[in-house]
Amino acid sequence: MDWQTDSRLTRRMVLALALALLGYAALVGPVVWLLTPAGALVVCGLLLAILGVLVLEADRLAYLATRAVAIEREDHPELFDTVERLSRQADLPQPPVAVIPSDEPNAMSAGTGDRTVVCVTLGLLKELDDEQLEAVIAHELAHVKNGDSSVLTVAGFPATVALAMLSTALEGMDGKAILLGYFGVAAFLAILSLPLLLVSLPGTLVLSRYREYAADRGAVAITGKPVALAEALAELHGLPESPEEDMRSMAGFNAFCIVPSPSLGLPGTHPPTHERIRRLRELAAELERSA
Repeated sequence: MDWQTDSRLTRRMVLALALALLGYAALVGPVVWLLTPAGALVVCGLLLAILGVLVLEADRLAYLATRAVAIEREDHPELFDTVERLSRQADLPQPPVAVIPSDEPNAMSAGTGDRTVVCVTLGLLKELDDEQLEAVIAHELAHVKNGDSSVLTVAGFPATVALAMLSTALEGMDGKAILLGYFGVAAFLAILSLPLLLVSLPGTLVLSRYREYAADRGAVAITGKPVALAEALAELHGLPESPEEDMRSMAGFNAFCIVPSPSLGLPGTHPPTHERIRRLRELAAELERSA
């Protein structure tokens, strides 16, 4: 990847952060405008508390949402040893390893500081060979090293609030709402959420894609095997979709997965797989020339 590409990525990173700040302005602005100072302070405090829980308890939330089970060496010796070895190569304390009981081949990492976890699905362990699995784990360790779980959670919080508001509003706009008289409240909530979503979502998606490219490069720095990661991405991208109920546990953490769940979760969180593979092939060529 040449300096011009790096420069473009840097500009996109700055743009994403600026859009994230705009998202927070769109989130807090209506609160300050619609409520009394005391009410606005309470709501802002509540939002800050929720954000703190999402950041500081991300590892526990990942366990709960995906039904991941922490493992020891005797449970999956090869997986445990691979994470241990790659953590040393990445100059990281070894994070806990967990297995998600899902046939969808995927992996994710979550948490901050000493509270991190690397999760892989049973489907991933079945589908990938040793080098491909190593590359995927290195990608997740790069996310851990870069603190991406916290970065994406903070940057994407306004969009998360907007999506939660919109989902709640749409669920409440039914015949029962008309009968009980709260349809107007649900409609107002939907109207309020749409501008917030339109303002905050673009920055979240740009930042998420940037961090995926950075984690791909980080994985190559750890393993020195860009082709293995490219092959793993091609393998995962080409697999048929798993049953929807099997993917549901991963959907809430779509942005943190090696590849997004095919039909659930927020779309657009990852760059196109073919573009990631192309860049990894270019990295492989650069490494061959410099060898």
